Amino acid sequence: MNIYRGFDELPPSQRLAGGAVVTIGTFDGVHTAHAEILKTLVEEARRRNAASAVVTFSPHPRALFSPHAGVRLLSDEREKARLIEAYGVDLLIVQPFTQAFAALSAEEFLREDLVGKLGTTLVVTGYDHSFGREKYNAFDFLTNVGPRYGVEAIRVPRMEIEGITISSSSVRRAVEGGDIALARTLLGRPYSLCGTVVRGKQLGRTLGYPTANIRVGEPAKLLPPDGVYAVRVHVAQEVFGGMMNIGMRPTVDDYPGRSIEVNLFDFDRDIYGQTLSVEILAWVRSEVKFSSLDNLKQQLAKDARRCRELLQA
Repeated sequence: MNIYRGFDELPPSQRLAGGAVVTIGTFDGVHTAHAEILKTLVEEARRRNAASAVVTFSPHPRALFSPHAGVRLLSDEREKARLIEAYGVDLLIVQPFTQAFAALSAEEFLREDLVGKLGTTLVVTGYDHSFGREKYNAFDFLTNVGPRYGVEAIRVPRMEIEGITISSSSVRRAVEGGDIALARTLLGRPYSLCGTVVRGKQLGRTLGYPTANIRVGEPAKLLPPDGVYAVRVHVAQEVFGGMMNIGMRPTVDDYPGRSIEVNLFDFDRDIYGQTLSVEILAWVRSEVKFSSLDNLKQQLAKDARRCRELLQA
């Protein structure tokens, strides 16, 4: 998959003879409804002998329109690209979402970018995607105006699971509420985070549970509530089970900030500086302040047993 930082980076040769089949959106989290859009995109592109292209935005549009709202992201740019590529998409265009870009009318965006720079012949839309500064419904607008520019539109209908509309917002609510099982159902895979292993106080090693302290690269990454979780950790090409604590470490720290610590089972290697991908499989317990380190150590033993059970389930 070729990745371009905006339409202006596209080489002139990108306007292929077969044109391009395009979908547009933030695609935060790349959940199961996004998956249907991407599958439709790739199928239609292959049927038409065209290129399949995803247009997404950075930063998230909400960060421009509501900078004080503090949008929390389900996936950083690297995660999003990896997930989109898995569906066989040919091109990913990460358009800088600036004031100037946001000011484009729907027709200007269609004419100048989608058709003029990409050669779009078909747009695959979600059921509620908006288009241009007017925030038109994308499918309705393209159905009415698209034929002037030789562009068709297909709409993928709304999808629900257990009466819940699948959307990035519904996944965020599940993660924020600690409903790891629901988040997994909506995403079609475990919710995950990526980060670099940094040096901590190494207290876990003295307790018999050495941990990898993880610094997440995306400051806006949404984390689940403080507590202990059963996890699956990807280290280079290997996968290990483990337990993760997110929180303030109240028994051992007075530091006013959240930490992410992962104890990898059956693992004893120096991985400082490496990037880990952590899949969050299940919630185990809330974070608690213990009266002593001995009590904490006893609880960690119980946590480890429970996490191993969950990993085998």
